[in-house]
Order: sequence, then structure tokens, then C-alpha cells
Amino acid sequence: MKQSSFANLLFRSLAAAAAILPPSDNTTVTVDLSRTRGASKHWGSGFIYGIPDTRDQIPDYYYEDMKFQYGRAGGAQMGAPNRGWIWGLDEYYGRLNSTLSNYFTCRKYGASFIILPHDVWGTDNANSSTFWPGDNGDWTDYSNFVLQLMSDMKARGATEGLVWDVWNEPDIGIFWDRPLQQWIDLYILTHKILRSDPEFDVVEISGPTLAFRPLPDNPWWTLWLDQIAGNDTVPDQYAYHLEGITTQIDNDLQYTNASLKALLETYNLPERQININEYANWEEQVPASAAWWLSRFERYDAWGLRGNWEGGTALHDLMANLLTKTVNAFIYNATDYVPAPEYPVYTYYATNMTGLRATTTGSTDRQFDAYATIDNKVRILAGSRLITGNWTVVVEHLDAVSLPRSGCVEVKTWAFIGTSVWDIVTSPVDLGISKLDYVGSTLVIQIVQNDTYTAYAFEFDV
Repeated sequence: MKQSSFANLLFRSLAAAAAILPPSDNTTVTVDLSRTRGASKHWGSGFIYGIPDTRDQIPDYYYEDMKFQYGRAGGAQMGAPNRGWIWGLDEYYGRLNSTLSNYFTCRKYGASFIILPHDVWGTDNANSSTFWPGDNGDWTDYSNFVLQLMSDMKARGATEGLVWDVWNEPDIGIFWDRPLQQWIDLYILTHKILRSDPEFDVVEISGPTLAFRPLPDNPWWTLWLDQIAGNDTVPDQYAYHLEGITTQIDNDLQYTNASLKALLETYNLPERQININEYANWEEQVPASAAWWLSRFERYDAWGLRGNWEGGTALHDLMANLLTKTVNAFIYNATDYVPAPEYPVYTYYATNMTGLRATTTGSTDRQFDAYATIDNKVRILAGSRLITGNWTVVVEHLDAVSLPRSGCVEVKTWAFIGTSVWDIVTSPVDLGISKLDYVGSTLVIQIVQNDTYTAYAFEFDV
């Protein structure tokens, strides 16, 4: 996308701000070039659902350019005759076929796949049930379901790269309409069935996959942790969701990373890989928030799968709204795909941000964050969380990348724009190059955030 008059004005604002706005810890992020954290794994390059059941409907390059890492599905909201196990074997296989199609799409690009067994069972909000696993103390049908699903996955060669997500969001009534203890019993039983089969050793188990956060006053967490500690049923991944209200302090990996660690210490449980397998509420699906979330995942080495707020056939399309279509957005089998506003953020993150990760810190108000990498260039991706303001990026220790302690660097700036997941945005806006002086091996970059949706990338040679 060529530079617009809007972009020219914005960049002049950035340059002017650098001369008059002093850094403030509350609105400042730091990038320490002297402390690296290994190569990027692109922890945030994943999403839930969003993959059509028709194989290869979305062109390969859309997955490849964002270095797709993780998918998650189970055939939800398909309707008859594909409603799942509780509606009979034929409907079970209809839903399983959708799940397998998504699995093999993920594996085509080397991505891991999280299966949602509760969907395959038939409890997905769109198809309500009056029968739940363990009702009246009878686990026979549910055990048969788990064994059948395991057998079918093995028979189809669908265990490599597979993560078994025991039950999705049991702390929300539409997904689990039974007591808390019945769900814990389900988790423990499922874990033991999975681990009783040596052929399933390659499959990871994730849990508890709660909608609400790991806090000491949340019994869904505390009772689960207490009981798995005594049953040898610790998952391979601790999974939970961060899709709450933007302003909630605990709806943030910075907060929950520490709160979960404290809970694990309380119950004498080991640390495991963190997988936030649904993140960002609907309003946060704009470029600025995408950059903010990706910065969090890279800092805490946590997998992140972008949430999906669509329904029906749209749930099984559009890569969770990273894509849209030129004229047929709501027609499931249409293939006129084009990037939506966040897709260029994810492709820049995956394709451009290579090399070593620099250590970063977010702003103390938690509203602004950045991710940075070092190879032949220093690249910084920055964004705020649905808020306007004046932000500062302080890049420290330029001498660590062979630049003099004082001097001038030419900083290339890109803006990622778009207000709606239905907008077509094929590339970021080129804001040009600015020559910025620095002293003491520290570079200061100012951002005047006049809207709630624009993310920025800064680059300079080393």
C-alpha cells in the first residue's frame, strides 16, 4: 500500500513528538538489545476453527505466510446429520470427518492440532443435550466414546502433532451443565484412559481449558489442581482462555502467568507449557491489539490461538477473521479470499521478525507493548490495547548490535490499519524513513496514538 496523505501527517506527528515528549514508565516499553532470548517460535501464530471442511479451499500461501503453528476444532455448529456421538454413530462420524479434515490441514503446514472432544461428543451450544458424561454416576457411554475416538484417530493416522483438550470451558453453563465435581471426575477419567494406551503417548493432554482465569478464589481451578495432584493426572499443557473484558486486570497473560505459578506452588505441581488456546475478545480483533497480544505470547513463551466469534458455517471459514472475501464474505464455499486488517500484522510477525528475540518490557499501565527481533535489522512490532495515547519505545544498548554509542539511525516505519474484520487491507502503510539521533546507546521512538486500532512496526539496519 502506498503512503497516503494521512500517513504523511501521522509520521510528521511522530517526528514532532520525539522532540517534546519525555519518556514515562507508565506509557513506555523498553527493548534491550543486549539480552536475547533465543529465536522466535511465533508463539501467537494460531487460531481456533476458521478452517473450511473442504480441504484446500483457502490457498496455501495464507497459511504459509503467517507460519501457521496451531489449530483447534471439533466440528461445532454443523447441525444434523453431523451433531456428534450423543445423536448416534452416523452423526458422530459426520462430525469426526470435519475434525479430521481440520487436523490434516494443520499437519499439511506442520501445525499442531487441538481436538475438541466435547464438540465431537455433541455439546457445542448449537446442539444442546439433556445427557452429559457421568450422569447418575454412569460413565459407560462416555468411556466408550473416548475409546472409539482414540481408535478412530489412530486408524486414520491422526495422532502426530495432536493435543487432546479434555473438555472446553466447563465453567460456562452452555458447555457443561453439571456440577463442578462431575467435570473433575471427567477430566481424571479421560486422562487415565488416554494414558492407558501406549500408542497414545505421542498425544499431549491439555487442561483445564477454563474460560476464567487461574486465581486463588476460583474453585474451578483450586479444586481441579488439588485433585489432579493426587491422581497423577497433570496435563502436558496448562490451557485456559483470555477473552474477557479488555479492562479486567486478570484478562492478561502478564497477570495470569504469575497467578498460575503461585497456584502450582501451592499445590506442589510442576510447571508445564502454557497454551492460551482462545484469546482476544471481539473488539480486540484489530491490528493494535494483535500486536499487543503477540508481544505478550513472545515474552512469556506461551502458545496463543486467536479466538473466533463467528457462528454457523462462518465459524468454519475465514481463518478466524484474519481473512475476508471481496464480495462473498458470508458464502461458505466462495473462494474470493483477501486479507482482513490483522492478517498483515501476523504475516509481518511471522515473515519479517526473524533472528533472535530481544528482551522487552511492557508499559506499567499494561496498555502498550512491543515485540522485537534482531538479525540484519532490528525490528519492533508495537501496539496498544484499544486505547489512544502517547507511547514511547526506548531501545537500549545499541552498542550490543555493533552500532556506535551515539549517532543517527534511519528508522523505517509501517502502520497496520483497519477498524473491522470485514475491511480489506492487503498490506501495511509505508510511513517512510526518519533519521533519529540518539545518545548513550539509547534510541527513543515516540508514537502518537490517535485511534484505537493502528499498530506500528519500526526497522533499522545493524
